[in-house]
Amino acid sequence: MVTPRFFIPSPFFPAKRFLKIHIVLILFILLCAIPGKASCGASVMNITVSRVIDGDTIVLEGGKRVRYAGIDTPEFGEPFYREAKKRNASLVRGKKVKFVACGEEPLDKHGRFLGWVYVDGTDVSAVLLKEGLARVLAIPPCGTKKAPEYKSFRDEAKSSGRGIWGIKK
Repeated sequence: MVTPRFFIPSPFFPAKRFLKIHIVLILFILLCAIPGKASCGASVMNITVSRVIDGDTIVLEGGKRVRYAGIDTPEFGEPFYREAKKRNASLVRGKKVKFVACGEEPLDKHGRFLGWVYVDGTDVSAVLLKEGLARVLAIPPCGTKKAPEYKSFRDEAKSSGRGIWGIKK
């Protein structure tokens, strides 16, 4: 049997490990070839927001949907849904933003990109939390990265009774 030149077996690099590395590499290349499915290493991009879906989901130029990591805003029909969506739109719609993708889990179960969005250096999620229009959603791995900071913003809004924290039950 002829051993290919790109593979030289050794005790430090057994054949099984070599095969696993090549399979992972091939899968990565194939995943990157599917438009809109992977960030392929582009963890930071400056791009325009074309549409706002709700308080924590936007659509970037080119159609990629982004879900803000670490927060959750009211859903349709819940109190402050409209306010959260409107505030998010005022912050990002039509603007050039910096999107930082979560490297550990770039997509959520709905196929949306997970990450953080900044406008002129300001974290959009932090603004929504400070104004009482979002809750902290600390789901690992992405949601826990900024959890301590986000919890302090939430606590500030909660103690002031802003937004969702002003609702009397």
